[in-house]
Amino acid sequence: MEDRELLEQLRKDPERGMTALIEAYGGLIYAVVRGKLRASAFGQADVEHCVADTFSEFYCDLERYSADRGSIKSWLCVIARHNALDRLRQHCRAGQTVSLDDESAAPVADDFSVEGDPEDRAFRRELAEAVKALGDPDREIIVRKYWLGQSSKEIAKALHMTVSNVDTRTHRAIGKLREQFGGE
Repeated sequence: MEDRELLEQLRKDPERGMTALIEAYGGLIYAVVRGKLRASAFGQADVEHCVADTFSEFYCDLERYSADRGSIKSWLCVIARHNALDRLRQHCRAGQTVSLDDESAAPVADDFSVEGDPEDRAFRRELAEAVKALGDPDREIIVRKYWLGQSSKEIAKALHMTVSNVDTRTHRAIGKLREQFGGE
């Protein structure tokens, strides 16, 4: 079903339209959310709630959607990604940490694919190990900043540090990682 047809269906018969929307994009949105909520602290219910929130948010803001700005598929993916990252941030604000000990919690790029290049997957694992080796609080800062997308101010508050200290430690940790990986 094309985007135009889905939109018409959503406006004429919301229940059938949502069913069609979920059938068309449910698997994709689940994969996007699961990719962001990989840490073992998040269970199946968390992922399912985030997926449901994504479809609900899309429907509630249906009038804001414009085909000129992208497809329904891309719009849903953006909403899903933001919802998942918000859930991660809430988790961290609650004082809980994200573990890199579990391989499933390793940072995953937005374009990650199971069929992806084995060398790329090996690099990701090596990078996760290097980040773990930084030790705390540098490891926690890097994970929060580059995986969870938190600002230096949010990280400083969560770790009881100054923003300047967070920025300095980030700069030094990135320098160590660059040096370890050949300056790239």
